[in-house]
This record gives sequence, structure tokens and C-alpha cells, in this order.
Amino acid sequence: MSFWPHPYQAAISLTFDDGMDSHVNFAIPAMNACGMRGTFYLNPRCGKEEPGRPESWQEYLEAWLPVQQAGHEIGSHTILHPCSLNINANWLEGMNHQYWTLEQMEADILESKQRIDSAFPNQGLNSFAYPCYESTVGKGISKQSYIPIVARNHIAGRARGELRGELANDPQYCDLHQLSSWAVERQQGALMVGLVEQALAYERWGIFTIHGIHEGHLPIGDTDFSELLQHLERRSSAVWVAPVMEIAAYIKSRT
Repeated sequence: MSFWPHPYQAAISLTFDDGMDSHVNFAIPAMNACGMRGTFYLNPRCGKEEPGRPESWQEYLEAWLPVQQAGHEIGSHTILHPCSLNINANWLEGMNHQYWTLEQMEADILESKQRIDSAFPNQGLNSFAYPCYESTVGKGISKQSYIPIVARNHIAGRARGELRGELANDPQYCDLHQLSSWAVERQQGALMVGLVEQALAYERWGIFTIHGIHEGHLPIGDTDFSELLQHLERRSSAVWVAPVMEIAAYIKSRT
């Protein structure tokens, strides 16, 4: 008997990082038309924290209220998006978590969650996406994981895995706070369709990580994204497509 609620044999979550224009202008309308709901990981900053943003973080998040009301999850991606990528870049100044403490990371995570909870009080839960898929602060012998901080404050945490379908999350064994996901930038629709089929074959939970759709430096094509949605529609009787928080809550209730 399948682990998943009848009649499903697998689960898929479509997740989107950084609150990009193409999410609002293309992905969300396309998903709404198919009756599918996803997870949008935002950095709820204000203009003081990032020039060009609205003056208040409340104003920024208010624009996402119709998205949440349509059934999509608004998840946390931290406020400042700290990461390292083992590089030196101007945009990392002050945000390289090799030089952060656990206390700094926890303060950012808690503030991000507080802002999202305040803006979307009816959502109840929300999941977390590790910036740049990295889950530590410090470096070398002083490196420390902040996964426990995420686990104390979020229903789930999305990390990264290889583009291999058999490595989708096994619902009976996965760590909900370090979930594998497929980063599918620059990938074709056929590959994404294949990943869905692999998740179905192994009765697992596949999570797609998507950045821009014909936008930014980590894009996928609009036709490729449409091909994925069309395939999920065809497989709707077997594949449960839902936000991360919803599937994580189901797994937690069963394990």
C-alpha cells in the first residue's frame, strides 16, 4: 500500500526562490490555471536592507498576499540571504556566512519568520530554503550547522540533491529539515518530466528548485516549465502536487 494519501503514489513540490518577477508574471498564473500550488521562498526585506525594495517589508509582503490566498505557500529564505559559495564577491560583503555566528543566523531566521507570520497569519506553517543550499556558519574547524535552528522554527527545510530521480526524498526516512531538491536551472522539460517519473517509480517526494523563468542567471525556459506542468496534469491521478509545508506536515503525521 502506498505511503501517500489515496490515490497518489508519489508527491512533487514546485519551489521558487527569491521572489522574482517571472514567478508573478508567468509561473503563478500558469500554476493557477492548472489548479496547482507551490512554495515561494522570499527574502522579506525593506528598502533600508536592499535599495530598490519598498520602504517597508510589510509593503513588500503585501504584494504576495493574493499568491498566498490562492493556496500557495510563502516560505522563508532568510532576510539577507547569507552564503559563501567559496568565492569573494562584492555582493557577499557582510553576508558571507563563513564570518557569521550561529547567533547572527538565528536572529536573521527568526526575524524572517516573524515577518512572514505577521503578513500571512492564516498560513499557520511555513518551510525554509537554505540560501545557496548551504546550512553552516563559520569555516574549517569552527564550522557549525544551523539545521537545528531551522528545525526548531520551521516544519521543513529544503536543501539540494543531485539531478537523479532515485535520490528524491523517501517519505519514511527523510530528514524533513534537510530535504533534497533538484536544482533545475538550464534544464530541459524532458529531464524534468523524467524526474517526475522517477519519483513515481520509487514512490518518493520530488522537490524542484526553480529560480527565474527566462530571467536571471539561473533560468529555465518558459516552454520547459510548461512541459513540466502539462506532464503533472497528465499524471494528476497518481502524483500529489502540493507545497512543501503541506507534504511535510503529512509526512510528520505519519512517521
